[in-house]
This record gives sequence, structure tokens and C-alpha cells, in this order.
Amino acid sequence: MSSIHVIHGTVEHGDRRGRELGFPTANIDISDVSRSRETDLTGVWAGRVEDSATGNSFVSTVSVGRRPTFYDRQGPLLVEAFLLDFAGDLYERNLEVHLERFIRGQQDFASLDELIDCMETDVSVTRMYAAESRKLTAGVTVSD
Repeated sequence: MSSIHVIHGTVEHGDRRGRELGFPTANIDISDVSRSRETDLTGVWAGRVEDSATGNSFVSTVSVGRRPTFYDRQGPLLVEAFLLDFAGDLYERNLEVHLERFIRGQQDFASLDELIDCMETDVSVTRMYAAESRKLTAGVTVSD
């Protein structure tokens, strides 16, 4: 399956909330996109992230939005990519984020436990999608 949307950007330092929740993310500020494009992009996606410096590609669960659980929909528009089975530092790296399958819209969770449970489900959906998609997994190892 091909990408529905592709986002290019540089990884920035965030508030490390993803890391605290057990899902460290590569954060890309896209607050300069138009309102109509924001509407098209907002949500949680299965996809992949390509590192232009190394040529590596990683299966990823990607959130695009304003983090309503923490910022009441008033926060900056961010791409937060959780690269499955990746450990390392991507700060200041230029990434290409491919959004390939829409999982769900942004949600405001009542508790961090609810958010973490949903994120675990999102990652499981991404793994299932990756296992089904040759294009997504070409050259990428998917572990269970």
C-alpha cells in the first residue's frame, strides 16, 4: 500500500512525555501547515519513517495532532512518531514520515492508563498492518 500522506521535517526536542509513557517518539513541529491539511493529517496512523541520513526505514505508529489529553486541543500541531523496535537518538535528523493507514482520530483520555492502553492497541494494529503489507515491511524486520 502506498503512503496517503508524506511529511518531511527535522526531529526536535519535546517534553519527553512519550518516553515517560513507554513510547519514546520522534517529534516534528508542523504548526505551519494549513488548516485544511491539518484536518487531513490529524489522527493516529500506521506507517513508516525513513531516515534520510542512513537510508533506514522503520515501521512506526504516528500521531498527528495537538495532544488533547495534555493541551485541550490548544497545543502545537506535532507529528509524534513511535518507531517500533528502535532505540537511539534522532534529534536534529531529517525524517520522512509516511502515513499509510489511518487507525483512529485524536482522543482526549480521562487518565494516563487509558491513553497507554490505547497506544498499546495502536502499536498492535501497526504491527498487524506491517505484517500484511509487503511495501511497508520491505527491508524492515517486524518482531512480534
